[in-house]
Amino acid sequence: MHSFKFIVAALSFFSAAAFAAPTPVASYGFNNTLASSVGGAPALVEVNPLGTSGFAADVVFGNAQTVYTFNGTPSQNAGLTLDSTGLLTSPTLYTVEIVFKFTENLNAWRRILDVQNRQTDNGFYVDPSNNLDVYPVAGGSPFTNDEYHDVFLVNDNGKVTFYLDGSAQQTVNTTVMDLDPVTNPDDLFGFFLDNIAGPATQEYSSGSVARINLFNVALTAEEVTPPTGVPEPGSLALLGLGLAGLAAIQKRKQA
Repeated sequence: MHSFKFIVAALSFFSAAAFAAPTPVASYGFNNTLASSVGGAPALVEVNPLGTSGFAADVVFGNAQTVYTFNGTPSQNAGLTLDSTGLLTSPTLYTVEIVFKFTENLNAWRRILDVQNRQTDNGFYVDPSNNLDVYPVAGGSPFTNDEYHDVFLVNDNGKVTFYLDGSAQQTVNTTVMDLDPVTNPDDLFGFFLDNIAGPATQEYSSGSVARINLFNVALTAEEVTPPTGVPEPGSLALLGLGLAGLAAIQKRKQA
């Protein structure tokens, strides 16, 4: 009996450790609200110049849910901003997860994330080759319009890695994704909004967003993949071995 309890406790501890992941400092599920489900984090702020953005029903990875649809034009971008003041310990250390789709401007630049208060053309995009791209330093693998993707961008003190649907696309050393206190004194994250100063100011697509998470740490590849809620194959194998061991012990006890 003592052996059985010990193994159960060990498996419980291992299982909890295997599934543990950093907790976001702000999390947005768009269930008819722009508020964060994490206490103390501010609500997202709409940029909605046409007045046509808002919540809608959609299917995301096979599940029906409410999303936020952002509708704009290249000259009148729609999207969201997040004031990250007090959420991060460093302007160069964070992870952003965005589950979204673009619905326009295939084979053109489309801004995903801006951290320069829309003052420069540098940032995180889908490029004209339809790849994720930290402009002007790194491109990744194909991104398709009209379907949801789970995209992570990790800034680990200037080592920037971005992921598409659980797969690492590229890692580069760059300051492009640092929150700049000069151009961005309010520590704003801009989602889907292109720059309004400098060159190339109309690189935009409308679309929908189903989830945004902000972490104040640099997630590792193991924490980004596999998708949330799916244990790694190695974890499943070890857990299976543990359960097999429990069955063997019980069988011996009954013999």
